[in-house]
Amino acid sequence: MVLAAVLLLVAGGASAEKIGGTRILRGNDLAGVITDAETGRGIPGVAVTDGFKFVVTDRNGVYQMKADPRCRTVSYTTPSAYEIALSEKGHTPAFYAGHTPGMAFARHDFVLKRLDRDEEDFTMIMLADPQCQLLSDVERFRTETMPDLREYIDGKIAGGKWKNVYAMTLGDIIYDDQNDWQPMREIMSDVAIRDGQDGYLPIFQVIGNHDHYNSYYDDYGAATNFVRHFGPTDYSFDRGKVHFVVMDNVYYTGRGTVPEKGFTKVKYTSGFTPEQVEWLRQDLALVADKADKMVVFCAHIPLRGLNGDKPGKAGYNNGAVLDMLAGFREAHLMIGHTHYPEMYYHQKHVTAGGQPVMEHIHGAVCGAWWHSNTCVDGTPLGYAAYEVKGACLYDWQPKFTRRSESFQLRVYDGNASYTGGRGIEYKWEEDLRDCFVATVWYDDDRNWEVVLEMDGKTWPMRRVTRPQRDWYAYSFFINENGRGITNTAYMQDCLHFWTVSIPGVKPSEATGWRVVATQTVPTSGVRHRYTADRIATGYEGL
Repeated sequence: MVLAAVLLLVAGGASAEKIGGTRILRGNDLAGVITDAETGRGIPGVAVTDGFKFVVTDRNGVYQMKADPRCRTVSYTTPSAYEIALSEKGHTPAFYAGHTPGMAFARHDFVLKRLDRDEEDFTMIMLADPQCQLLSDVERFRTETMPDLREYIDGKIAGGKWKNVYAMTLGDIIYDDQNDWQPMREIMSDVAIRDGQDGYLPIFQVIGNHDHYNSYYDDYGAATNFVRHFGPTDYSFDRGKVHFVVMDNVYYTGRGTVPEKGFTKVKYTSGFTPEQVEWLRQDLALVADKADKMVVFCAHIPLRGLNGDKPGKAGYNNGAVLDMLAGFREAHLMIGHTHYPEMYYHQKHVTAGGQPVMEHIHGAVCGAWWHSNTCVDGTPLGYAAYEVKGACLYDWQPKFTRRSESFQLRVYDGNASYTGGRGIEYKWEEDLRDCFVATVWYDDDRNWEVVLEMDGKTWPMRRVTRPQRDWYAYSFFINENGRGITNTAYMQDCLHFWTVSIPGVKPSEATGWRVVATQTVPTSGVRHRYTADRIATGYEGL
């Protein structure tokens, strides 16, 4: 899709200018026309933003505004009836144009191509935290993640299950090293798949804390390189009956140093500025019939459990954002940052469809920073797929890189102890002794049932109520993977463990058993059934 950006410098303002039959009002210094590729006519009613406020195109397809002095991109909300525009070079989403702050007058035009198919059913792939720092990290992303992703998508399309596929990173594309921007952009360019816009996968981007440039002391400046390579940090687009919103919820507060390690790190908190809240209010005000639609809100840092009461406090304005999202039939948050998965239900924020706002926190593409094939809690590294039907998030499933999609859990013997090269022994908690311990990575406490079947009998397994550490994975990190014993990043305790003790049965000696984990997708009733029938030993696959 061709995107045209024409810049006109007009001394003294633009009061005498006309675009597409529309007179540009005096004082407005940013304008353009959005036209239909087939008819050549302007498209009315398209939302356009300078990153701080919105306007809509008039009957001639013309937008105009007084740009904020900080404006460095102008973008539009792609209407659901039109394709996501892709750049001619790289085939990356091209819904924006770069803008130079302070211009006397600038014109940016866009051309949209009408869809030739129904897109009320589509699939969205979420990739959290590629977080590449070393060239070896970039190479693993290139040679492991992306081929796995393409093969997975192509197989689903060929099988007739998927159509209209899109993708989104969820922040931390790089790991502070600014030299990685260009190779990461190249890897996520020209991603050919069997179907889609011109046969390429559109990959949208979210900014994360490590995507902020620590040579700056302010949040605006720290986002410079992200904006240069991927465009605006806050934007939206429509697909079918779904409104997507992407926002930067990392507030960079300056540079910090780690003297003992000799490097500079990013200092940040989470939340939304009052200006961002107003931007979101304007964006959502332009969405018609919200109670009959779904909103998918993409950001980097989890909103769960955080609602700071003033600037600088973690989660500032999270509550205001959740309040606005609850006006839709369904509302889903797509989040990264933690390097472990979690499903969280915002019980105080119930949508128009009666379900709480759902927060999907994803394990990392890089796992534990590419040191292994595993996240900090033992979850395999990978991504997740979400199928949409109308205004319903109909189905979802994680896909672990280089693993079968049926691989969704691991089973341990609660009596086991683990050691390795360093010779440090780790054991399960005392109350898990004699238990089968199943770790079901993307579970939750309301929509999963886990049982153990053996000798024609079924024993229900109970989800732990106190966070547990995966001692099998932790021992691997410490004893075999060379991670620091005092590094708290690898001490992640989670709730995705299910246990059962069967009188007289020692898990490692038992035969003919299997653990069956059944998921019921709460928005559709779709059920998935996963099984495991052996005890994990030997750090296999970690």
